[in-house]
Amino acid sequence: MLAAASILALGSHAAPAFAQAQDATDTGQQASDPGGNVIVVTGFRASLEDALEAKRESNLIIESVTAEDIGKFPDQNVAESLQRLPGIQIDRENGQGSKVRIRGLEQNVTLLNGELFVSGLEVYKVGEGNYNRNDSLEGVPSELIGGIEVFKSPNASLLSGGLGGIVNLKTRNPLDLKQGLTLAGNAKMSKGSEISGWEPAGAAVLGYNFNDRLGVIASFSYEKTNNHVNVLGGDNRGNWAFAEGRRDTATVPTNYYAPEYRYVTDRDQYRRRWGASLGITYRPTDALEVSAQYFHSDLEIDTREASVKFPFGQGESQGLVGDYSINENGVLTQGTVRAQSAEAISFVDVSNIKSDNLQFALEWDNDTNFRASVMAAYATSSMEREVANNDVRYTAYGVRGPGTSGPQPGFTPNASAPPTFDFTYTNGDFPSFGIGAGSPQDLFNNPDFGFFKSHWAFGDRSDIDGHSIRADFAYDVDDSYADTITLSAGFRYGQRTVDFTSGRYLADLSGKGELDATQIPEAERVDGFSYNWTPYSYFQDGAIGYKICDLPEVNKPAAFAGCSRFGNSPALLTPYETFLSNPERVEAIANFAGGGRVEGDTVLVADRSQMTNALEWIQALYPDTPFTFFEDPLQTYRVKEEVKSGYVMADIGGLDDPYHVNVGLRIVNTDLTVDQNQPANADPSYWGTDSWNGVLRDFTTTTVMRSYTDFLPSANAVFDVGDDSKVRFAAARVVARQPLVSLGQGFATDFTRDPADDLFKFTSGSRGNAELDPFRAYQFDLGVEHYFGNQGLLSAGLFWKEVDSFVVNETVAVFVNDQAGGRLGPVSQPANGSGGRVKGFELAAQYAFDFGLGFTANYTFSDTDTDFSTDFADNLPLPGVSKHSANGQVYFERYGFAARASYSW
Repeated sequence: MLAAASILALGSHAAPAFAQAQDATDTGQQASDPGGNVIVVTGFRASLEDALEAKRESNLIIESVTAEDIGKFPDQNVAESLQRLPGIQIDRENGQGSKVRIRGLEQNVTLLNGELFVSGLEVYKVGEGNYNRNDSLEGVPSELIGGIEVFKSPNASLLSGGLGGIVNLKTRNPLDLKQGLTLAGNAKMSKGSEISGWEPAGAAVLGYNFNDRLGVIASFSYEKTNNHVNVLGGDNRGNWAFAEGRRDTATVPTNYYAPEYRYVTDRDQYRRRWGASLGITYRPTDALEVSAQYFHSDLEIDTREASVKFPFGQGESQGLVGDYSINENGVLTQGTVRAQSAEAISFVDVSNIKSDNLQFALEWDNDTNFRASVMAAYATSSMEREVANNDVRYTAYGVRGPGTSGPQPGFTPNASAPPTFDFTYTNGDFPSFGIGAGSPQDLFNNPDFGFFKSHWAFGDRSDIDGHSIRADFAYDVDDSYADTITLSAGFRYGQRTVDFTSGRYLADLSGKGELDATQIPEAERVDGFSYNWTPYSYFQDGAIGYKICDLPEVNKPAAFAGCSRFGNSPALLTPYETFLSNPERVEAIANFAGGGRVEGDTVLVADRSQMTNALEWIQALYPDTPFTFFEDPLQTYRVKEEVKSGYVMADIGGLDDPYHVNVGLRIVNTDLTVDQNQPANADPSYWGTDSWNGVLRDFTTTTVMRSYTDFLPSANAVFDVGDDSKVRFAAARVVARQPLVSLGQGFATDFTRDPADDLFKFTSGSRGNAELDPFRAYQFDLGVEHYFGNQGLLSAGLFWKEVDSFVVNETVAVFVNDQAGGRLGPVSQPANGSGGRVKGFELAAQYAFDFGLGFTANYTFSDTDTDFSTDFADNLPLPGVSKHSANGQVYFERYGFAARASYSW
């Protein structure tokens, strides 16, 4: 939660504040009092009036948000502004709006002034589990935006790409300013309710209109925010699993579903975002207008997590002990679990995202029947992410001996810690965890128990480049029936390339005496043993000994004769550190995760503030061992999209007609090229001692080239019913591109250490599918709107989308080599599954009273059904779609005072 205080500073020469500088006849904000004086409405009330007028005059089904004033948007976040609109829902990351869903669907397209736009967050990963995310709007500085349109029904001239709809960000035209200089700015402070420090934010805008022929507008924004979030999740081990093969069968005869792991997380996030824009418009003649727009954003996100791990049915869990409850569906709802491990992870993720968007447009309109326009766009973005991880252990942990060669007895640096611990679990809206009665109650905050167990670091890079050019033409046809018929046509060429690179920081162990098995001569090799490893390491863990110890005895150096890698091997990386031996590395988190999820007021973890530069942090821990970034081929890919499209369209109905009909056809041809990497053979070599402890070295790049064409008809009709009511109908065929990571990702594998034999074993994997088809759907809309009084609106709408196919994850069994010789495991991959439908209705109302009070309210019902199924149910709804959503807002603006309160559900 954020608290905020703000001030608004406005000043100008030859033009007052921006709202007054606009032409009231253009904005619909001019009114007259009984005495004949002109009243110009400004602020939030004016922004609602603008949006209402845009909705009323549009020939499409559209919602919009407009800025209150220059450099002053209704919300700090673009996505959060949109969620107040009917039919719009948003996803949240760390308390901030990110992805926009239109009628429940996330497959939408975001444009800038109707054309190509990139934010840098089109494809990215988050969390220790490296979850894939896409198409977030959190990096877009809202202060630079003049307005946003959400098209729920398209016409043929709009770019394709939105299954749910189209989000169009609009910048300002400097010729809309009054002549002369316009200056505006605002400043504010914000503070998170559970994190210290007030942080600044502000925006400044400078505009100049030269005699309505040349105009320039420049803007700058800066925002710094801190927030705290408590999270319950599972990271990359968060699935619910049917606990077959468990260790508690003697006391619990019934198989049950339980989480594999649960992570209780205390998360702090620090954000810094700045943006800049420049717009130039030149009108050399009354018929010709030339414009250029530049839009820049720069976002830095510093996420610091501390998570206590609770293992249920995987790895180091011994299963249920004592009383437990399993419901009628076989799901564990409460119980006490015994685990061999009590651990926490400190996780620090620092991401830098930059984007630049440049547009050039030429418009010709000489007030005759013919009009034309040309627009060219270029967009580029980059994302760099560095991640540091440090596991700590609260139960006893055996590591390799501190000797330098030869068999060494292992030991336990934190021998004072208990060997196991019991935790209690109670499911519910917010599951809770406590320490079992037989375990130390100060387990998580007693420094006698803590050991810095393992360290690792990785990173991601993405680069997106795109360009486009389009031309549009319109011709007004006069006929004998006095109707206005406009024929339109246009074409567009666009190209976009996405390069995504993922990698790991690997330690070079050659200086520690580790061998490169690939260099062992063929004549000395033993049949049946794999010599596919090199002296590099990803996980720096005291339990992992020399890979040399895994060699057949005939290949081992004499000093390592008889050693066992996870037994009596000497240590690879030392020194070992405990909470007592190096207390400067310890951070104490009071009131951990809100104080209600984990018993105890304080948890001791690795200090996250020391981990903000991943490479420097891990290199400082092991100064004698060099670390280098190695690309992970299986997580690295390239996708190139080339789109050629054209359209024809007819509009029937003039400004004075009580109807308007639009019909059109857009044809889109897409050439798709996907480069993804695969292992070169069945037993490839690795940069690392193991497949789980490095990255693939032997790989091949597969290029998949595809081409497909979509025919997208559309029809929109609006009819006036009297002076104040409208009925709308729309139908269209729509298409949206496939998720990029689903196209490009190679074969990624997960391995988990089995404490029974100290071996890392293959547990699961995932891979992409370059043959995925786009999302396609038919959609239908029917709505009625009634306008009355002062900004009064009552509206209702029905919608139906029939989606041909949703992308689903199918699971197949794949054999993967591991430290225990290999095993079959589940591998998930995206595939085009069966279709589904989204149907529902929207209700909206708003009104502005004469005494300054006003309100807006809307409700959306979205009913989705698919052929998705689980062990519990069939025909499941789409994940992430709220069946019921409602938004309400009350505001007051009068006598220079403004206040508003919003609620979303």
